[in-house]
Amino acid sequence: MDFKKGDIVQLKAGGPAMIVTGGSDEAVQVLWYGEVADDIKTGTVPAYCLVEAEIEEADEPLGH
Repeated sequence: MDFKKGDIVQLKAGGPAMIVTGGSDEAVQVLWYGEVADDIKTGTVPAYCLVEAEIEEADEPLGH
């Protein structure tokens, strides 16, 4: 599957939603929020390990 910058993905095994920041057909560069350390994490993941994340819509817009 081809992912493009800005796509929201997740590991097939589960885990946090991640944003695609670059990569190739084989390896995808991603970033995500690391709750335990309260910081932004980055990494490179084999593309075959990822699927498009299913994001639930918020009931109210942020900030309300």
